[in-house]
Amino acid sequence: MADTKKNEESAIKKILSMNGASVFIAMIVVAILFEIIIQITRGFPGGLVFLAPSNLGQILRQQLYTGIIAFGMTLVMITGNIDLSVGNQLTFLCCICALFMMNTDNAFCGIVGTLAVGALCGLVNGVLVAYVKLNSFIASLGMSSVYGALALMASAGSVLVIPNDCSAAFQWFGTASFGPISILIIWFILVALVLGFLLSKTVYGKQMYVIGSNPVAARFSGIRFKRNIAIAYLILGLCCALAAVVTMANVKSSNPQAASGKEMEVILCVVLGGCAVEGGKGSVWGTIIGVLFYGVLLSGFTMLNLPLYMRWVVMGLIMVFVLSLDALEGKGIKLWKKKQ
Repeated sequence: MADTKKNEESAIKKILSMNGASVFIAMIVVAILFEIIIQITRGFPGGLVFLAPSNLGQILRQQLYTGIIAFGMTLVMITGNIDLSVGNQLTFLCCICALFMMNTDNAFCGIVGTLAVGALCGLVNGVLVAYVKLNSFIASLGMSSVYGALALMASAGSVLVIPNDCSAAFQWFGTASFGPISILIIWFILVALVLGFLLSKTVYGKQMYVIGSNPVAARFSGIRFKRNIAIAYLILGLCCALAAVVTMANVKSSNPQAASGKEMEVILCVVLGGCAVEGGKGSVWGTIIGVLFYGVLLSGFTMLNLPLYMRWVVMGLIMVFVLSLDALEGKGIKLWKKKQ
């Protein structure tokens, strides 16, 4: 009996020690609390409301775009850097995609052209951080203003609308479905699998963790850290471009200020997933949990009719709390003692 109990405890500890496990459990608890509160405030309407399959499916669909960008941000933050330009970068790339489709009505031009521009945007950010050696916060903040201005210039300050009868191949890229599975879910899973494999199974991925955890050692160990950081930003640019293409294939219109502030959502998802801001820690699996947790919070606040400013207050407090725990852990400070 003692051995069985000991094995059970070790199994539980092993599960809880997995990256993202604690956040996953917290997400389930928060979802149940939202369901209870909504049931009480609505007078027990009968049947599930927040935990209804239709609402959970809606949460997933709404977070697919953010999740694709968050996967790219995970790579950048593992190196100890950050990109505050992804919001305006997404807006700019949506405008570029709309212009390609409005002027050519060619799916190949619209998709490949947008991906190429996204890769270029990411590479510019990467060169500024890795080779010019600008602080990533300052460099990406400055480029955010540049991309925002470029979006206004490309759209002439107005909403760009792709005709409803545009290329069927382009629409398929963002609206196709295979039975109950939307192609958006397939893009989400595909990006997660590719970047997850890149981080966990390749030399490049292992070097990214070394760069983030000990940049000095990375320099003296022969790791081409400048190139690796630039590639991380390039991949993030491609993720932004993919999110822009699937967005335009669905909504077919681009507001030059629509995605302003998106960077905070993306960073919050990555941080909730256990990625350390100082670098060297994080995973794609953790980011998936962070994306879903953010979606649960957002949906719950919407159902409870919480004012927009209050949502951002709560989100900001959650981010500060998670970052504080991470900072304390990095200094060896624990808020509770383990039983001996």
